[in-house]
Amino acid sequence: NNDIYICDRNNHRIQIISENLQFKSQFGKDTLHHPRDIKHYKDNIFILDESNPCFHIYNRDLVLQQSVVTRGRGQQVINPLFFVIDNFGNILITDPGSDSILILNSEFEFIHKISVSLPTGITMDRDDRIIVTSDASHNCLQLF
Repeated sequence: NNDIYICDRNNHRIQIISENLQFKSQFGKDTLHHPRDIKHYKDNIFILDESNPCFHIYNRDLVLQQSVVTRGRGQQVINPLFFVIDNFGNILITDPGSDSILILNSEFEFIHKISVSLPTGITMDRDDRIIVTSDASHNCLQLF
């Protein structure tokens, strides 16, 4: 479908808006604290909650399936902002609090850290190259 999912951080929910920009529904009010970013991956909806920090995974019927704290092997996320999921199911999280991008596998276990000064936005191209925006050095764009 062409619905738009919006992280409504301060109201602790996700809003669903139609392609005609009409409010359709909402979810997560009892679960989410400060939803920061949202992605559809396979048949699930992944939501990064910045105040915990954790991921909440909902199925396509908007039923909560799992909540996972984002830490592993001593690599706790300090200030998560945005994330992307690559073609292998790995999750890359921008964390300006630790000046890095943390990479978790599909089981949410830490596998790698990329040092980036104040990373903010993140996306990937078709070849799984990582594109990151950074608030350091006059708002630069970096490609990995």
